[in-house]
Amino acid sequence: MKTLTIGDIHGLPDWKKVKPAEFDIIIFLGDYVDSYSIEEEAILDNLEEIVSLKNQFPEKVKLLLGNHENSYLFRQYRTTGYMYSIAEQINTILKNNIRLFQVAWQHQNYLWTHAGIHTEYYNQKIAPRVRATDESLAATLEKLFKEEYPPLFEVGPERGGWDYNSNGGPFWLDSSRLIKNPLKGYHQIVGHTPVNTIEFYRPDENDMSTSVTLCDCITRGDGSFYSLEI
Repeated sequence: MKTLTIGDIHGLPDWKKVKPAEFDIIIFLGDYVDSYSIEEEAILDNLEEIVSLKNQFPEKVKLLLGNHENSYLFRQYRTTGYMYSIAEQINTILKNNIRLFQVAWQHQNYLWTHAGIHTEYYNQKIAPRVRATDESLAATLEKLFKEEYPPLFEVGPERGGWDYNSNGGPFWLDSSRLIKNPLKGYHQIVGHTPVNTIEFYRPDENDMSTSVTLCDCITRGDGSFYSLEI
């Protein structure tokens, strides 16, 4: 399986250079909106075109949600950069197409989320909510999102969260915490924390089943996408 991961877009049209026929799966890591440099109409048009791409390739394209999308879906989780002037339009696009978006995508022990899963966070907040019928960790996260489970939206202290005992959930976890103690047994591919280029970490060199790849390098980095063959 040949996958391509596209980091945080924030209104940029860089994804249009991708040729879908060259990949089996294309995963967008979320944060399609909010920018200090791109015009409002361009952001709206870009979001609608990404939705159209998903409709064109429903099985191939995976659209993950980021913290900036949640800012428009849930008023209590508002983030910086919120664009009040087009908030209603963004909310409408997202809600009308919410079935096309997801919290996570998983293949074997490869897990894509916007910001990642920290071991302590998983043990404290996610593990108690896992059901025997959940097919995967990704399925558990989707279930909890539909339930609007508050810990799923927790903000870590590095990102302005008020609770210094919180690591942050899969929409807000800072990479500084993630790479120190990622959930063991998973290869996580995430965005959210800006980097200059794709960065790969294996916290324990003796543990070949656990790694973190950071992919948020489109808006502030070299614009790389992450190609991975599994």
